[in-house]
Amino acid sequence: MQQPPHKRLLDPDELFASREIRFQDRRESQYPLLMRLCSDFNFSVLQLQRKLFSHLSRKHVPGALEFVLATRDDTSQLWHSVSPGVATLKALDEYAKDYEVDLLHLQLFGEDIDVTQVNDGYY
Repeated sequence: MQQPPHKRLLDPDELFASREIRFQDRRESQYPLLMRLCSDFNFSVLQLQRKLFSHLSRKHVPGALEFVLATRDDTSQLWHSVSPGVATLKALDEYAKDYEVDLLHLQLFGEDIDVTQVNDGYY
């Protein structure tokens, strides 16, 4: 089962490498939903390679490549993933189709506040 979208900080210290995937031509894109989310709603598609600790070599080694849908915080310049890491752009496009409304709600309105945890009475 897939996880619904929520923001998670992408810690640069946990990554070997990352790059932003750019979609060039709207008419020729194989992933029109990802292109629309990126161009119209300020999302980005990142390809990541996380660090994994190897108990054999006792050091960090590169993990498998993965793709995430992410947003960038303008004030801190840090990236936040809003999707789980998936192996292919096709799988990320399918995730975006399944959770399009939730992704747009998260981008436009932010995270929902859990009222059971608010104890100051202002909400």
